[in-house]
Amino acid sequence: MAALNRATKANYVVHDRIQAETTDREDHTFCGIMFPVKCKSILPIDHVIINSVAVRGALGPLTVWVTKNESLNGEIPMTKKSWRKIYEKTHRPSRVAYKELDFSDSPIILRPGQVKGIYIHSTRRGDEAIVYDNKAKQKTHDDSFITILPGRAHVSEKVFGAIPIWGWGSAWRDNREFVGQINYGAVYKLWNPAESLSFGENFRSAARCLLMCQRRSESPFAKLPDECVYYILNMCRWDWVNDTSDEMRRSQKQARRLARQRMEEEADHVLNDAAAEEGVTSANDDVADGEDEEEDEFMEEDSEASDEDSDDSESAASEEYAWGDHVSARDALIFNVEDSEESEDDAEFDREEWRHQSRFQHRGSLLGRSFLRARAHIFDVLNRGAQQDGNL
Repeated sequence: MAALNRATKANYVVHDRIQAETTDREDHTFCGIMFPVKCKSILPIDHVIINSVAVRGALGPLTVWVTKNESLNGEIPMTKKSWRKIYEKTHRPSRVAYKELDFSDSPIILRPGQVKGIYIHSTRRGDEAIVYDNKAKQKTHDDSFITILPGRAHVSEKVFGAIPIWGWGSAWRDNREFVGQINYGAVYKLWNPAESLSFGENFRSAARCLLMCQRRSESPFAKLPDECVYYILNMCRWDWVNDTSDEMRRSQKQARRLARQRMEEEADHVLNDAAAEEGVTSANDDVADGEDEEEDEFMEEDSEASDEDSDDSESAASEEYAWGDHVSARDALIFNVEDSEESEDDAEFDREEWRHQSRFQHRGSLLGRSFLRARAHIFDVLNRGAQQDGNL
């Protein structure tokens, strides 16, 4: 009976406690820090459970908040009604060691690909409550399960307050990073035919080999029905056949690259057909190629600048992330989670990726212009026909 009612997710959290610890340069201390956390979809996990965070500083009366919305779409709202309080307690100062804020009674649950905002705030008077850093790279922390992104610091003693402690100006500072630890566990998916593509290449090969053996009459597995073989695979963990997160990340990146190449080929085919029908001249092709090269050069320069920004160096004191990052209290916190499935070893703004993207966008714009010209031509023919009918 158990073979017919297979579980879809593990009924346990990983035994090893996973601790995500950020860099700590102690660039600033103030009242609060807000930042996004994303659950990655590289490994076959059902969800991640965040049980606590740890911070340091003068601390005082602390609260921890999490966004209510399940789909943020690249923006974290700044209104209090969009957040839910999950922790509240007063702590003594802990200026050196991290102090854990345990909200395991009301944990934060993240599904693969989902992003939630976390906001840690202290109502203690003064500017020494919570330590945080200037933004130094595109990701504050990155591992096989979660990505912590740069966020926004708060310089108001009031939760979600719009007025800073000195009484004028903005209460929020962009381009700031969370300093501390996030403690979480992961609930893995269990193998089922519908979830096979979520597992690594080694696991899929083992499943395929086992099913092939079951199809051969001379194999002992031939005596087992499909449901029993499925149940055996269902009870195997994703990494029991030596799949690793790095290998799975690389295979997924390669799959995305191949999918993009197919889209480019389809766009080229459609564009060539449209150009043949309209009789586009070679001169127009030369102009388009020139625009393409210019755009490639522009994107290459932009990529080089992005690579410099993504370097994990000691450039945290750069003027770009200094006190000029004031934002309105009503402006949503904008974040970018694209390419967050890649590790820090990969170039965050790969030059070749930008070239492919710029070419694809340029072809799309050419196709759009070709369509508009064809539509205008059709309308012109119809209008001339109507005028001729009127003259008759």
